[in-house]
Amino acid sequence: MLEPARAPISAGNKRRRSRRAVWSTALGALFAGCGLTASMLAFVGQPASASALPVGKTYTSQPSVPARGTCHARGVLPDPRCTPGAINPAVTPADIGSTICKAGWTATVRPPESYTETLKARQMAAYGGTASISKYEEDHLISLELGGAPSDPRNLWPEYGASPNPKDRVENAAKAAVCGHRLSLARAQVAIATNWVALGETLGLGDLAGQVPLPAPGHTTTSTVASSGGTPNTSSTGRYYKPGEYCPEKDLGKTITDPYGTMTCEKPAGGGRPHWERVS
Repeated sequence: MLEPARAPISAGNKRRRSRRAVWSTALGALFAGCGLTASMLAFVGQPASASALPVGKTYTSQPSVPARGTCHARGVLPDPRCTPGAINPAVTPADIGSTICKAGWTATVRPPESYTETLKARQMAAYGGTASISKYEEDHLISLELGGAPSDPRNLWPEYGASPNPKDRVENAAKAAVCGHRLSLARAQVAIATNWVALGETLGLGDLAGQVPLPAPGHTTTSTVASSGGTPNTSSTGRYYKPGEYCPEKDLGKTITDPYGTMTCEKPAGGGRPHWERVS
């Protein structure tokens, strides 16, 4: 397993500046009207505009779900092929004052537990979850607070870990930004469907991926499936690697995928220690 390499203080400061630059670029993109960076969108295969997000359907009986073991979570993110996110057509930018920004509104659209618990068990099989069903929360990828589809299985997945969790903080912060007219509804929906970890960091919530429990043994995820040459994407302490961090010489040329993107261990052209570089 990879071990995190400690950098000298000066190099570490340079690394932190590089990391801040990555996320400040994303923050500027979100709030300057340019959207998320292409690399954030590309690595999960998600749509680059809200118009490309599926429009949710309403289900009262159980819908079809992917076959057993065919969905593979990306660390703390769901499989975009199985869970791309879907929006509630009843929520538009013009009516957020009477829908998502109105106290108590989500309770009027939240599906009953009898529906979500049954769906959770079926989706756990699709995602390869083997732990107790109580270890998972059936979560909306695009939250109801951001106009996510309430009962569409494309917007629901068995998220490992108890509730409340760090994603709830992202949902609350994004809703506050939308209702405060600092972030458009469409951009918030795309951002949370693409990578809620990155969205949380751009909203100033810090390093969230490391605060989420790692999936249970047997849960089919790219956190436990080698991305390249048997290389795991977490350190021995379970912390996800980030772009700009040092990687060991033995991992040169290897590629990993985690909530911060797809990265390759590369040596700088001008020499020096190798580090994780985001794949464009």
